[in-house]
Amino acid sequence: MNSDFIRLKNLEGELKLSQINKSLGCSVTSKELVFFKPHVTYHLFLHDIVSIVPVRLDSAPISFRHKHELIRAEFSSDYYKVSVKWARVVTRSGVAERENPEFIVPLSDKMLRYVADYSGLVVIP
Repeated sequence: MNSDFIRLKNLEGELKLSQINKSLGCSVTSKELVFFKPHVTYHLFLHDIVSIVPVRLDSAPISFRHKHELIRAEFSSDYYKVSVKWARVVTRSGVAERENPEFIVPLSDKMLRYVADYSGLVVIP
């Protein structure tokens, strides 16, 4: 695991799946979804997820800037926009809470199945 990732000490629920590469990681428990990037971790509760919508990226790998953050699309070809009511952002400077954030993240089919199983979300074909 990348030493620049900030690990959370206490996750709630049982760990179901963790997928990590050098620049991005994702873990899902029976209660939480956690995204790891170097120097920042995003912590979401599954019951706070409002929607997960597929997003098509033109090509991979690509880099684009969203606000002041550089996003590099190289982890997977399946990207999703995850909208939540509340999220915790953990950095080396501390912890901040955000209301109504949206994330564009790569999620594997296996990861999505765990999120669907434990979040109560319904898949709309």
